[in-house]
Amino acid sequence: MNKKSPYFTASVASVLYIIILVMLKYFLPSSSMSAGINIKEELPNLIFGTIIFWIVIFFVHQVLVRRFSD
Repeated sequence: MNKKSPYFTASVASVLYIIILVMLKYFLPSSSMSAGINIKEELPNLIFGTIIFWIVIFFVHQVLVRRFSD
């Protein structure tokens, strides 16, 4: 079986995370007060959240590889 790099796995997961987050936040109608906020104002928060998500996925991948490797 071809094993993927943890960097590749975390990067793909982070890209999908930010795409889904942007789609949910800006394309779905919501009645919250943050519906009209410009994406430029929230970009630093999105990037920070994506970096944290990347780190979590990277470490989870490492733990699972160590636990289930033969």
